[in-house]
Amino acid sequence: MKKKLLITAMAVLCLGMTGFAQTKGTNALSFGINATTSKNSYINPNQTEQKTEQKSNLFSLGYGYFIKDDSKIGIDATYGQNTINSTGLTEQTFKTYGASLSYQKYFPIVKTLFAYAGGRAGYAYGTQNQSQPLNSNNLSQDYTSNSYSLGAYGGVTWFLGKRFALETSLLSADIAYNSSEQTQGTNLTSYKTKNTSFNFSSQGLINNLGFKIYILF
Repeated sequence: MKKKLLITAMAVLCLGMTGFAQTKGTNALSFGINATTSKNSYINPNQTEQKTEQKSNLFSLGYGYFIKDDSKIGIDATYGQNTINSTGLTEQTFKTYGASLSYQKYFPIVKTLFAYAGGRAGYAYGTQNQSQPLNSNNLSQDYTSNSYSLGAYGGVTWFLGKRFALETSLLSADIAYNSSEQTQGTNLTSYKTKNTSFNFSSQGLINNLGFKIYILF
């Protein structure tokens, strides 16, 4: 009797898992967090211990809508901060604010596991501050940048049910235009420089293997 009940429960679970969550009219709210911390230390030629600590945090929030079965459009916002501290040498802080529009097409692999391919257009604004001691003065450098990108990407999505999904990106290729401005100086002098660049980059398999969580409704 217990065996029959167990089989029945598993069958009901499987039926719930195979329900199509990526149908036309479905809304998808996504969020992701990626936080890392690393510490390193070494002895320099002067026999002094040098320590470096790096902290990185990335937060994302997005909304998507299935315009038809297996096809989704979306908008995402991201915020990232990275700090690097080296004892007695430099202190660097990077901040990035971004937004992107995307389109994804899903292809079934097996049961609730799907592959997807899509395109996206994005914008990011970044700041960087770097300071280090220079004799009795502080040498500081400040950067601001604007980046515009257009690219294609792909990965896999696991629809856990009608309400939840996990997704990761495996492949991507982007064309980007960057414009940046640098201010550098000490307590006595300062100057500014500007530059622009255009580049194409591609990433191979297992790129940015971080999961994004979707709530579907």
